[in-house]
Amino acid sequence: MKYAWINQHRDSFPVRVMCDVLNVSPSGYYDSIDRPPSERAKRHERIQQAVEQVHAESYAIYGSVKVTEVLQQRENLESACRNTVAVAMREMGLKSRVVKHFRRPRRNPIRRNSPPRTSSTATSRPTLRIANG
Repeated sequence: MKYAWINQHRDSFPVRVMCDVLNVSPSGYYDSIDRPPSERAKRHERIQQAVEQVHAESYAIYGSVKVTEVLQQRENLESACRNTVAVAMREMGLKSRVVKHFRRPRRNPIRRNSPPRTSSTATSRPTLRIANG
C-alpha cells in the first residue's frame, strides 16, 4: 500500500522524502516497481472478476451470500468464502438490490369527522361519590 501511494505521488514529491516519511527503504520501493504480482494478488484479481461476472449475470440483485453459493457451484470460476466475496464487492462498489416488502399504510389516528378529544378525563367521565356515614 505504501509503495502504491509513493508511485501515485512520485511526480509531486521526491521519492526519498516520501520513503523517509512512510518509514520504508527507497531500495524496497524501487524493487517493488519491477516485481511481478504475487500469487495472492493474482487470486484476488480472479476473485474480483468472478464476483463481478456473477453479480452482472444476476442483474445486480445477488448479495455476497448468493454470489458465494454460485461461485462454489461453478467449476470454471474462482471460489471464495462469503467474507472474501463481501470484501471484494465492497472494494468494487457492488451492492445487492434489496426488495422491501409491501407495508400497508397506517390509518390516520385523527379522523376528520370525529369530535375533538378533550385533554382531561375528569370532564368526560361521571364521578362516583360515596357518602360517609
